[in-house]
Amino acid sequence: MASSAQYTFISAVTAAEGVRQTAKTTAFNTWAFQPGAPLTTYIAALLAADQAYIASVKSAANTEAELLGATGMNGLFGGNIAQITSPQAN
Repeated sequence: MASSAQYTFISAVTAAEGVRQTAKTTAFNTWAFQPGAPLTTYIAALLAADQAYIASVKSAANTEAELLGATGMNGLFGGNIAQITSPQAN
């Protein structure tokens, strides 16, 4: 069972992922498969969404008092599978 601090961290990561997915959806709908400037804007929006997600996860991890390992800190989660490692594995 997760502690209160861990639950807060998990909630923060979940919220950050929701914001990232919303930003990516908005960027995709704006792009609409147009070449040139819309494509450049789309790619920049994707990068910004990912950077904001990583910053949010790092902020939540710094707020967390307990050692959680490398949850979400090795880069973005691929697909629907989260990578969770122990501190000893790093």
